[in-house]
Amino acid sequence: MKNLKRFFSPILLIGFLFSWISYGISQPAEKYPYQNPTVLIEDRVQDLLNRLTLEEKLELLGGTGFATKPIDRLGIPELRMADGPLGVRWGPSTAFPSGIAIASSWDTAVAKKVGQCIARELKGKDRHVILGPCVNIARIPQGGRNFESFGEDPYLCSRMAVNYIQGVQQQKVVATIKHYAANNQEYERDFVDVQVSERALNEIYFPSFKAAVMEANVLAVMAAYNKVNGAYCSENQYLLDHMLKTEWGFSGLVMSDWGAVHSVIPTAVSGLDLEMPSGKYLKLSNLLEARKDGRVREEQINEKIRRILRVMFTIGLFDNYPAGDTRVINSAEHRQVAREAAKAGIVLLENQDRILPFDLKEIKSIAVIGPNAAIARSGGGGSSKVTPIDPVSPLEGIKNKVGKQIQIFYAPGIRLDGDEKAIESHFLFTDKSMKQNGLQAEYYDNKKLEGEPTFKRIDSNIDFQWHDEAPFDDFPSDDFSVRWSGVIKPPKSGKYVFTSASDDGTRLYINNRLLIDDWNDHAVEARSATITLEKGKIYPLTFEYYEHGGDAIVLLGWQLPGENIEQEAIHIAHKADRVLFFAGTSANYETEGRDRENLLLPNGQDQLIKKLAAINPNLVVVLITGSPVLVEEWIDEVKGVLQGWFGGVEMGNALADVIFGDYNPSGKLPITFPRRWEDCSAYATYKKESGVTRYDDDILVGYRHFDHYKISPRFAFGYGLSYTEFSYGDVEISSPQFSPGQKIKIKVPLKNTGSYAGSEVVQLYVSEVNASVLRPPKELKKFQKIFLNPGESRIVEFQLDMNDLAYYDPNQKNWNVNPGEFEILIGSSSQESDGQKVKVNFVLK
Repeated sequence: MKNLKRFFSPILLIGFLFSWISYGISQPAEKYPYQNPTVLIEDRVQDLLNRLTLEEKLELLGGTGFATKPIDRLGIPELRMADGPLGVRWGPSTAFPSGIAIASSWDTAVAKKVGQCIARELKGKDRHVILGPCVNIARIPQGGRNFESFGEDPYLCSRMAVNYIQGVQQQKVVATIKHYAANNQEYERDFVDVQVSERALNEIYFPSFKAAVMEANVLAVMAAYNKVNGAYCSENQYLLDHMLKTEWGFSGLVMSDWGAVHSVIPTAVSGLDLEMPSGKYLKLSNLLEARKDGRVREEQINEKIRRILRVMFTIGLFDNYPAGDTRVINSAEHRQVAREAAKAGIVLLENQDRILPFDLKEIKSIAVIGPNAAIARSGGGGSSKVTPIDPVSPLEGIKNKVGKQIQIFYAPGIRLDGDEKAIESHFLFTDKSMKQNGLQAEYYDNKKLEGEPTFKRIDSNIDFQWHDEAPFDDFPSDDFSVRWSGVIKPPKSGKYVFTSASDDGTRLYINNRLLIDDWNDHAVEARSATITLEKGKIYPLTFEYYEHGGDAIVLLGWQLPGENIEQEAIHIAHKADRVLFFAGTSANYETEGRDRENLLLPNGQDQLIKKLAAINPNLVVVLITGSPVLVEEWIDEVKGVLQGWFGGVEMGNALADVIFGDYNPSGKLPITFPRRWEDCSAYATYKKESGVTRYDDDILVGYRHFDHYKISPRFAFGYGLSYTEFSYGDVEISSPQFSPGQKIKIKVPLKNTGSYAGSEVVQLYVSEVNASVLRPPKELKKFQKIFLNPGESRIVEFQLDMNDLAYYDPNQKNWNVNPGEFEILIGSSSQESDGQKVKVNFVLK
């Protein structure tokens, strides 16, 4: 026994020790306060902040592309982002209608539903932050990003923004309102100095941001590229510290736009918290020395970190943040929301002889024509461009609707730049021996085609949409270049139009001649050039491309000699009962990075519309654009006009619902359509000085400008027809006197006097009579969208308070109302509100 005890004792001891160690390991480690979800967020933030080293704090101030840096030691995760605001730009997703289409609905519930769907899809992509909404005012009608935002009026824009943000953040997803501030043009946007009055900022350009902060509790704000009154937005203390954080009490995260930071110390001591996409300036090597010599105080750094952590804690990122459901991406439910939003935003601009809706019982054939008929223009270009899943074009939507009931003819009539198909492989050869189809491709890991290529291969043709991905594994997704070389053999003699469409630069050489020279940074754009080639002859071809940042997209296409797609369109217009011409622009024209050159429909669409109208009087034009176009050349020669916008993935079905009467259009314009560019408020100063744009129009932007100068627009702000008619009764007001702290109620009867059920947007404007300071003739202050069945009536009620009468007084640095008389105007558009008005006196007591 003695020997056995000696044998077992060490074993028992080892077993006891192993059990004790295992017990200790199996027990949860003692939680720090920041790890405890029952602790108040501010206490968790402070606890975690206290545990960070200075070096770790400085690391958190710069991003890693589309995320913040994790701190593994303390379990701080990445805060992962994705572009928006029209859907999730992180692989294929549901493309929702453009912001201007959502604003055209004048329906805040639509904005909220779209925000909810986008947030759900974002979580399905394992992301936490959507980089939207965009709320920049459409000051310039040809602005490249007008389509992303909510139009020209600060009140309408703010209502849409608040509801969009609420929809997003209800899903524990961070919304990012952008671009703060006065980012109203793409021309010279990276450095242009916006010279704008304090009053205009507060009355026109700030309200959407202010409402997002003070009403929707938005969690993130993105600083814009441009300067405002001399200082870049990312280091602008008036914008970030004084207004955003002090006046409005914003407690969330302020990030830069991608590459919008220009300094170390001015940025570090201002209200910017996070530099994106990386810490080029706000990085350890720069800030550690600045902290040591006192140029940057640690409390300034701490405040930035607090805000980053506060956002993480607010959405529950430390508390087993639930994995998203990938099944919601492009789900039937989300596509239905996209379809409803697209329908709600369609605006009926003209309807002579009640040509719309089309009656299938009376029509045997329809000619569907136009460059936007067979292509689903779901959105504009740039960082908001979503890769849609199975988008429905107008032509497809019409076919889905009518089936075999009527005959559908189709011809494009015109092509837009960038729509050309890629040159087919059988016309391309790697060398003069013509033994191998395709082109020799050399891929460089820099954007200058320098050194030895990293990869070589043969590409059958040039049509690539890598987006944010790299062409190969172990190859950069940004800052690379490619050279394709070989020969091309034309199938016929004549003039060929070569087109390059790319995000960033291209150069095309044919027969050793530089044909296209577009070697600069930009969002997706198309460039074309014409050259005469002979059938069967071999021509050397070299095509070069570089990618700097953002999307990686490149195409080389051509148009063969002798194509006459216009004649085909004229032919089918002759024999059809009705003609639908789908006109407009595309993501190659309306895009981040540049403004349109003019307001004309590109590539001769105006002329073709006039030809078709002369052939077939039953012509309806459907505009697929992201902002206004001029229609003066043909507006009096067509019977119907619909504004369809960039309508998202279900745009084709939505348009068909309206065209054939399954949905009564109720959209209203969120932006004025001018008769000419010269009539617009920005005309006098836009592009007049290099590096500077002066907002001399001040508070008179959009319809305010047209009203003040008594300029007749083609289609007014708030305008939109219906298949039914609405009548307004007499306006009633609860009190003719209005004093501080008082609210007054306004009532107006509304009746559907037509034969279709439909919705009307009742708009309330306020006008100061005999104002002692400059005031716009009228300003939108309230609106409601009301659905009524035929013959149904309803009393529409509004409530106003003193703030609805106020203007910003730069002398007092505050909002002010002068005693006097005001008119309250109610109607169906900014120009049709004068008929229903009452007067009220504001009295100081």
